[in-house]
Amino acid sequence: MNNESNLYRYHGTTVLRGENILNSKQYSISYKEEEWLGKGVYFFEKDIQQAVNFCVKARKYEDYIVLKSKIEANICIDLDNLETMKILERISQEIKNRYMKLKDGSPRKLKNSVILEKLYKIKQYDVVKKTFPVLKTTNINDTNFIWVQVQICVRNRECIKTIEEVIRNERSYVFN
Repeated sequence: MNNESNLYRYHGTTVLRGENILNSKQYSISYKEEEWLGKGVYFFEKDIQQAVNFCVKARKYEDYIVLKSKIEANICIDLDNLETMKILERISQEIKNRYMKLKDGSPRKLKNSVILEKLYKIKQYDVVKKTFPVLKTTNINDTNFIWVQVQICVRNRECIKTIEEVIRNERSYVFN
């Protein structure tokens, strides 16, 4: 766990949702049961192309927008930190086989959000951050470099200081 410096982050969404965000000057919090980083507003760190790819390739939005926001967080949980991972592992072991079903009774694929909710009760944080592999089939030839993306989830929306549009339906930013 550490303090996070002030950085711009990128949020990709549909044009309609993006315009609502710009007009209301506020992002909606995602409360889905299987979010990778728990409840909050999701951003890509430092990499606008990741936000574009999310819109175009992952969600296949016809009309999309990428918003840029300045995030000023005091408490950032860095899930790439080994000490933090040990804490998450301990929480996972404590809850064992509980929470294996979603509220609707269907099987849960990931317990990430359950574990992060438990962590939040221990240490209330503003932001959680994690590097994830991008779903590619191979590394870069003759290297151990893998395709990754850094995602952050802002739990405390008061940390979001600015919201501005940076890209709308621009296909030249799509990374192959």
